[in-house]
Amino acid sequence: MYVFPFERYAIYRNGKLEQEVTDATSFWPENSVAFLIGCSFSYDGALMEAGIPLRSAEQGKNVPMYRTSLKCRSAGKLHGNVVVSMKPIPALQISRHVEITSKYPHAHGGPVCIGRPDVIGVFDLERPDWGEAIDLGPDEVPVFHACGVTPQAVLMDSKVPFAITHAAGHMFVTDLPSNMGV
Repeated sequence: MYVFPFERYAIYRNGKLEQEVTDATSFWPENSVAFLIGCSFSYDGALMEAGIPLRSAEQGKNVPMYRTSLKCRSAGKLHGNVVVSMKPIPALQISRHVEITSKYPHAHGGPVCIGRPDVIGVFDLERPDWGEAIDLGPDEVPVFHACGVTPQAVLMDSKVPFAITHAAGHMFVTDLPSNMGV
């Protein structure tokens, strides 16, 4: 499995990425609030145990992530569209993939789209908005899951004055089991 060399955090001001850092301590405002969002990486171990390949890991790439035309439900001044990650899945393993990932609602759960990126506004798999393009095999179908990068897209679209997020593909890691609650 591809392992990132270190954690990275993204610093946003007025909806624009200002910089990425490996230590966000000096940027952290007093009295701020933090929250964590589950990640589709959480079920990668279960997929591998089931024999479902992870092409991004095999190719040594960060999973591709795409802005979609799917609107998030607005909350006050916050608005924007869903971001999805894409995994190429062998066509004969799609049902098993859906069965496994649907058990992880805390980590984005089952797919939002299978095989038709155009219906969610993704028109070029070779041009992800975050991450890197992944080669699809002739027997593989692109499968899209809601992505933890959605908040970054929302804060950019909403021009939030200040935020610290994870850098795309550099997730928070804990000692809690990824199958907790499954």
